[in-house]
Amino acid sequence: MANNMVNKVYSAPVEPIILKQLLSDCAINQRVIGDLTGLARTTINITVNRGYIPSRTPEFKKTVEKFVADNTQAACWLATQGFSVADIWKPLGKLNYRVHPSDTTDKIRAGIKRATAALKPGDPEQITIQWEVEMLDQETMRCFKIFRNPFIDDILKDGDIYMSEEHRYIEAAMLDAAHHSGFLAVIGEVGSGKSVIRRKVVGQLRKDGNTLVIYPQIIDKTRLTAASICDAIIMDISEQKPKVKLEQKTRQVQDLLLERSKQNFRSVLIVEEAHDLSPATLKYLKRFYELEDGYRKLLGIILVGQVELKKYFNESTHVDMREVIRRIQTAEVRGLNGNIGDYLNLKFRRIGAKLDDIFEPDAITALSRRLTVSDQGNKKISHAYPLVVNNYAAKAMNAACEMGEEKVTAAVVEAI
Repeated sequence: MANNMVNKVYSAPVEPIILKQLLSDCAINQRVIGDLTGLARTTINITVNRGYIPSRTPEFKKTVEKFVADNTQAACWLATQGFSVADIWKPLGKLNYRVHPSDTTDKIRAGIKRATAALKPGDPEQITIQWEVEMLDQETMRCFKIFRNPFIDDILKDGDIYMSEEHRYIEAAMLDAAHHSGFLAVIGEVGSGKSVIRRKVVGQLRKDGNTLVIYPQIIDKTRLTAASICDAIIMDISEQKPKVKLEQKTRQVQDLLLERSKQNFRSVLIVEEAHDLSPATLKYLKRFYELEDGYRKLLGIILVGQVELKKYFNESTHVDMREVIRRIQTAEVRGLNGNIGDYLNLKFRRIGAKLDDIFEPDAITALSRRLTVSDQGNKKISHAYPLVVNNYAAKAMNAACEMGEEKVTAAVVEAI
């Protein structure tokens, strides 16, 4: 099922060439070809799997053909299959139509099966998501004439933040929860931009000056308790020292929030890494949310967490959480698909470069397609989160430089 989902959204042809089968059956490591031609193993891998010939190495084909012709085992393999040396650049699929001598048929079929299995997409999550940070090589930066990495230290001020309509909605929801004492959970994948939006919102609240931001500093959020929440509130909106007993802390919190409310201040509690909170702590937060002065809530609450947080808000599986579920609003940060070009344009513009000088338009389209999968209901789901887009863009630029391309093309994106 997973394979079918990927094939619907990622239709780039996978056409390994006969050279791949030759190397496999003759137990010749691709690194040997790399060392022989002076090219990176990544480039050799793309060549044998996609039939891509590096344009910056004009002697590449001659060098490889000479190696194959001089290698006794490889030459015998070609003779057995009825191929010439020049045939090694043809698609591997031709092997399926050729009649082989009986003593080699099983070996060839097994080799083709291994090659095909290695190229199957597999789980879309594993194909699409590359969370490890991909660094731009120095040679890549020279190739594209850029002097700074556009994806490192890329947000130093509000103007560096790319805000799609989706992100602006999340920002507005957070500001509304802060200004009107709402109860909101912002949920998103790693690298989706949750923390960036949170920093932007906190900066705006502090600039406005009429909202007090409470931000628990405890690193291990699994240890956030009612007592530590009380401590954070007391320390962030007053100069008072927290009382010792929980009953005393609770009364102290109520008094302080009521006093700040009468001074026309709003108070908002923002909890990062909220996916680490326990169900008990989430229930405590709901009770903090219920503190009020008549009809006016005294405390807004914003939870910011990864997608694991969503599991607590399903009443069919967490019926004990219904008191929280029926009061909390959720907002999910989704991918950048449809906005990848604008996003990358901002990244390059802030370092004095132009996206059009580095990426072909069809590469942006290919990247969008590459970062989209379909669920079991055939609904398209975008994994084009800022961190993932950064990683794939850097990887594509590295690959384009290795291949000798002047710009990143759709073929490069589809090959990585």
